[in-house]
Amino acid sequence: MARQTTEVETQGRKILRAFARWAPALLLIAATAWLYASGMATDISLDNLQAHEMRLRAEVAANPLLALAVFTALYAVATAAFVPVGLVMMLAGGFLFGPLIGTFATVVGSTGGAIMAYLAARFAAGDHIRNRLAIGRLRKLVEGFERAPFGYLLTLRLVPLSPFGLVNVAAGCARAPFRAYVAATVVGAIPYSLIYSYLGDGLGEAFLASRTPTAAIFLTPDIAWPLAALMVISLLAARFSRRERTGRIA
Repeated sequence: MARQTTEVETQGRKILRAFARWAPALLLIAATAWLYASGMATDISLDNLQAHEMRLRAEVAANPLLALAVFTALYAVATAAFVPVGLVMMLAGGFLFGPLIGTFATVVGSTGGAIMAYLAARFAAGDHIRNRLAIGRLRKLVEGFERAPFGYLLTLRLVPLSPFGLVNVAAGCARAPFRAYVAATVVGAIPYSLIYSYLGDGLGEAFLASRTPTAAIFLTPDIAWPLAALMVISLLAARFSRRERTGRIA
């Protein structure tokens, strides 16, 4: 009888460990399904942002702290759930809250979502998956995380068109150092969040000035300067990435 009780307790602990291991990943899958099923994932767009501009501004003005909290939480969940709305959300942050508060909200939201995805992947991925990554297509990512985690992750965050979600999952599966991962994510998020927030603020001013903006808005300082800064930082990041790859090959 005692032996049976011990076996039941052991089995129960195994089930609890398995649940704890997979629960974060299952929650992210559920969040992804909810965002798409509710239509929210597809509703987040520049067209809808402009179409509902006045209502959104009124809601922000009525309860700014609540609106900021909801915006940041939505950005975090969307980032963790692989919903590709990061660019629109960064523009919306500046559009609705101004460039500085918008930057703060998008940095916190993107970092929070990246941490959730990282932890879900890290808990779900066992040694077998990590070993497979070390010899598979993502081998270079794993090697970079091991060699210089902060610098390598920061490069991936700054390089244009770098797959943000894939980096989150790969870093979690490869068990990249958590502190280096968070620090590189925050530092890497600041430049683009700042630029796009200023760009979103400039677009908001253009929309307020004219309900039917034309291509001429790209010549206004509020739009032109953020675009120029975006181009410069993208070129510098791409050049640094190529130099790093060349140095490794040499």
